[in-house]
Amino acid sequence: MSARRPPHDETQAETEPRCCQGVGTTMIGHFATRLEVEAAKAGGSLTAAQIRALAQRFVEAEQPRFKAYYRRAWDDCTRSRASLQWEASRDQPFERILIRRFAHLFPPRSGDDGGEGILSRRMIPGFHMAVDKMIGPTLFEECRQRSAAIVERHPASGGGHDWEAIHADSESGRLIDDVLMVVAQTFTDFRKRRVWFLNLVNSHLTPARAGARDEHWQLSESAFATLMRALYQDLGTLAHADPARAKARWGNGAFEALSRFVLHLERPMR
Repeated sequence: MSARRPPHDETQAETEPRCCQGVGTTMIGHFATRLEVEAAKAGGSLTAAQIRALAQRFVEAEQPRFKAYYRRAWDDCTRSRASLQWEASRDQPFERILIRRFAHLFPPRSGDDGGEGILSRRMIPGFHMAVDKMIGPTLFEECRQRSAAIVERHPASGGGHDWEAIHADSESGRLIDDVLMVVAQTFTDFRKRRVWFLNLVNSHLTPARAGARDEHWQLSESAFATLMRALYQDLGTLAHADPARAKARWGNGAFEALSRFVLHLERPMR
């Protein structure tokens, strides 16, 4: 997930350089103004050596003044890139199927399943990274292949794919349940793993716009519990309704790990 970036499509290829172009255009404009001033002082023209010396002085003296501007430009570029990657990840079947289970916890946005606003979309890169690390590359590749097969079974009449049908496909549920069983087994030391998860997500939040609702948002312990309860609701219900079937499918050890994990989510302070 974190290491497997979405395709660098045409829209992203066109949009990403604009931030860099903006910085370059601004700085060239400032330098050109300085050249005009210095040329006027020198009688209307500058030698190549004078231009090189002026450029060196410009870098040394003027660059620190633009530090805040660089920071804003960097944040704008990062937000733009994160937004593009998120939009691209909507076409990545495994990630999209997985996120669907807690998408209702995001703030509402046109075309999304968000609604409650408990979580911020700024957490998505860190979430993918954490899950990626917990399930490992072999299972990830298996999930990618299974997801691709599910998607191909549900073409949309106007082109693309029917995501409502994909999410409703029973194989989608089995796929995510298999993943979540593996994730639950990594929480043997619940508190330690929770701290690790929170730190990873919060250290990879995408930059927020100044004044945005989620400008100061961080994934807290309570939000973590809400996120995980949403993720595990279907699996927990299935395992509780038919423990024998769950044990036969995933094994006694995995079932016990799931039971302990769900218990911690219900009583997170213990």
